[in-house]
Amino acid sequence: MYSRLTLLVIVLAFLAGCPKPDSRVVVKFWHALGDESGKPLTAMVAEFESTHKNIRIELVGMGSYDALAQKLMGAVAVKSPPTIAQMYENWTTQLHENGKLEFLEDFVRGPDGLSEEELSDIYPAVLENNRWDGKLLTLPFNKSVPVYYYNVEMLAAAGYDEFPGTWPEFRKMCKGTMKRDAAGKPLVWATAGGTDIWVFGSMLFQRGGRFLDREDGQPEFNSQMGIKALEFQLELVHKDKVQNTDVGRNPVEDFLVERIASLRGSSTWRAGMLEEESFPVGMARVPTWDRPAAIVYGTNVGMFRNARPEEKRAAWTFIKWFLAPEQQTDWSLGTWYVPISRRCLEDPRIQERFENTPGLREAYGQMEHAVFEPKGLKWLAGRKALVEELEAAMLGQKTAKQALDDAARRYAEGR
Repeated sequence: MYSRLTLLVIVLAFLAGCPKPDSRVVVKFWHALGDESGKPLTAMVAEFESTHKNIRIELVGMGSYDALAQKLMGAVAVKSPPTIAQMYENWTTQLHENGKLEFLEDFVRGPDGLSEEELSDIYPAVLENNRWDGKLLTLPFNKSVPVYYYNVEMLAAAGYDEFPGTWPEFRKMCKGTMKRDAAGKPLVWATAGGTDIWVFGSMLFQRGGRFLDREDGQPEFNSQMGIKALEFQLELVHKDKVQNTDVGRNPVEDFLVERIASLRGSSTWRAGMLEEESFPVGMARVPTWDRPAAIVYGTNVGMFRNARPEEKRAAWTFIKWFLAPEQQTDWSLGTWYVPISRRCLEDPRIQERFENTPGLREAYGQMEHAVFEPKGLKWLAGRKALVEELEAAMLGQKTAKQALDDAARRYAEGR
C-alpha cells in the first residue's frame, strides 16, 4: 500500500506532467489570403497573441474568395459561422439582410472604441463604404488600388521622366514605347490586359458616371460616359494596336522579361515581383479624365452574431489592434496593400518605400478619391454580365455600345 504522502507526490507529479488546458478565448477568423499576404497575416497574429495572452486567433484559410463565400454561406445556414471573416460588400449585404452580422458601430463607439481623431484619420470614402443603415457594420481590412507598373528605362528612352497623368497622354506614350521589327511584328508591347472592369469603372467615375443610379437600381454604365470609356480601351487594342490581349500568357511574366513597357494591375502585385525584377520598376496611379477617381478593391472584416459575448469582445480587441496605424504600416510593408489611415504615410518606413519606388506615393494617393462598385445583391450577377460583355467587345465581337447595352439588359434580367 502506498502511504498518503506517497500518493500525494504521485498525483502532483502526474498533474505537473499534464499539459495545462488552453483557457484563452478563441476567435475564429476565416480568410482567403494566399501565401504572399497570408504569411504576413500569420506573423501579425503571432505578434498580437504575444501581447494578448488571453486571446487566440484561429486563422482558417479558404484558398480563394469564391471558396470563402461558399463556406460562409454554408456555415451560416447550419448556424456555425466563424467569429469574424473577410467579406466583400455584396456578401455583407446578404448576410446583413438575413440578420447574421453584428454591427461594429457599438464597439467603435463603446468604452474601448475608436476616438474621433482615429476615425477621421481613416479615408472617408473607405469608412463610409462600411456603413449599412447609417451605421458601421464592418470595417476595412485589406485594400488595394489600381496601378500601372512601368519599365522606368523604357519610358525614359521614349522621353518620359514620369508616367503620364491623363489618358490622352497615356495613349501618346503607348505609341512611343511600342516597338516592332521590320515586318511589323511586335517586339515590345506598350501595355497589356485587354478590357478591364477596374480601369473601365475608374474611367466611368472620372467622366462623372456611375454603374447604377442607386443600389440595386437601374444601370448607368451604358451611358455615353461609359461608352466613351470603353471605346478608348478598345481603340488601344484594335486601332492603335499597342495593347496586348493574349489571354494565353501571363502579362506579369512578360513585363518582367521586358516584353511589355507598362502593365496595369493591383498594388499588391509588387510583392510577387520584387525577387524577379531586373530593371527599375515604377508604380503610378491610373491616368485620369475630367476628375480623379479610382475604384478601390479588397475586403472588409465582419463579426457574426452567433459568437459568444467574450468572443466578440476578443475579436474587437484584435480588429482594433490590426487597424491601428503601427499595425497598418506593418501590413502595408509586408503585402503592398494600402494602409487605411493617412498617418501611416508619415511613417519613416513608408516614406523610405516612397523614395525607393517612383510613383508609389501618387498611387496610394488615389485613396483620397476612392470610389466603389455597388453593394447590392443584384450586382453579383450584374458584374459578371458586364465583365463578360467587356471581353466580347475586346475580342471584336461587339461594339462598345452593343456590349454595354447587352450587359445592361442582362443586369435587368438578373443573368
